[in-house]
Amino acid sequence: MTKIWKPLDIETYKSWVNIILSEVSDDLNDWETKFIESISERLARNQQLTEFQAVKLESIYAEKTN
Repeated sequence: MTKIWKPLDIETYKSWVNIILSEVSDDLNDWETKFIESISERLARNQQLTEFQAVKLESIYAEKTN
């Protein structure tokens, strides 16, 4: 049976974005920088992320903050 994706709460995503921007922004490539800025704007409007956006954000967070 396929697992159904469920988003995390917006505050978790905001926390990840804030950590990325404050601690590792210099390590991001151009695409990642634009992606994180776009996600930050979306979250500031309290809009939930799509599954793709959430998975990509988590991937960047895990790769860059470890």
